[in-house]
Amino acid sequence: MPTRSEKKKRRGKIFIIALAALIFAETGYILVTTGIGNFFFGRGGAATVDFSAVLSVSEAYVFFNGTVTRGRPEYYRDAYVYLVAYTPGVSLPNAVVMKMTFDAAERPVYVLPIPRTSGVIAPQDFADVLPDNAKNPVVLLIYPIDKIGLVEGWVKGIKDLPQGFYIRIHLVDGKPVSAVSIA
Repeated sequence: MPTRSEKKKRRGKIFIIALAALIFAETGYILVTTGIGNFFFGRGGAATVDFSAVLSVSEAYVFFNGTVTRGRPEYYRDAYVYLVAYTPGVSLPNAVVMKMTFDAAERPVYVLPIPRTSGVIAPQDFADVLPDNAKNPVVLLIYPIDKIGLVEGWVKGIKDLPQGFYIRIHLVDGKPVSAVSIA
C-alpha cells in the first residue's frame, strides 16, 4: 500500500501534467481565435483549386437584362463571388441581395451556394430573390453534390477568409484578393 508521501508526490505530478495541458490548450485557443497564430506559423497554403475548376463543374443560371438563362458559366476574371450558406427553402436576407445588386452595378457577381445540409441545391430558391436588372450579370452557380469537395478546396485555399454565412470574395485576374463577411 502506498504511503502518504508517495500519494502526495503522485497527486503533485498529476496536477503539474493537468496544469501544463490546460496552459497548452488555452495558448492554442488564443493563437487561433486572435489570428496571432498566423504570424508565428504562417497562413493557409496557396489555393489548391482554381476558380475556373469550380466553374467547370458548375451549371450557370444567369440573371441579366430581365431574363434568366441556363448554360455553362462564363469566366469573368474581375468579379465578385458571394459564398452563401444554403438551406433548402430559406431565402437570402434582403441586406445581402441589396449588396449583390450594388456590386452587380460595378462588376459581374457569382453566387456560390454552400449547402449546410447534404441536400441538393435547388435553383428555384434563388429565382425570385436574385436581381435580374443590374448593369452586369448575376450568375448563380449550381454544382452536383458530389463535387462539393472541389468547391470546398477552392474556398479553403483563400487566405484570410472570414467566418460567416454570407461572404463576398473579390476576384482580380481570377485570383481572390479580398474577402468580407456580409450581414
